[in-house]
Amino acid sequence: MSELRMIPNVGKQTEKALKAMGYETIESLKGKKAQELYDQECALRGEIIDRCQLYLYRAVEYFLNTEKPDPRKCPWWLWKDEYTEPAPCGACCAECLRFPAECAGCRKIKGKAHWLRYTGREVCEVYDCCVNKNGRKNCGGCDRLPCEKFTEDPTLSKEENIINLSRMLGRLK
Repeated sequence: MSELRMIPNVGKQTEKALKAMGYETIESLKGKKAQELYDQECALRGEIIDRCQLYLYRAVEYFLNTEKPDPRKCPWWLWKDEYTEPAPCGACCAECLRFPAECAGCRKIKGKAHWLRYTGREVCEVYDCCVNKNGRKNCGGCDRLPCEKFTEDPTLSKEENIINLSRMLGRLK
């Protein structure tokens, strides 16, 4: 058993694959992207492998490339597409500090975000417009992006809201 097995989710088979791809140490994996590792393993096997392995590699990427990874965010199933693809507003659930302990993700909670208690609304206006009214997965491609429905999170500072909006719009474009 190598040090690779100290990484959450890395079992015997993944350890074997990583070694076959030339990764012998934790240090050799730092900075690697999940998609890159997944593509390398697919090439090594000569076939498209189960997508769950990509989710596992996303968890590995998070664990190795985050200064202080939250152990609650390390299970591979928290890195499925539904949590890493842009939410209707462009947020990434997997990156949110409230995920998964306080929030199950926008799609699971159907737009009933924690900050709604400050607005008096029952559902996020962006989610309602995008998903409920227009049947879209997210606001990417909307000709009104960003519209007046993109409001500030009242639990964050002005600066944090500006940074978040920039990230969200970047994911949607």
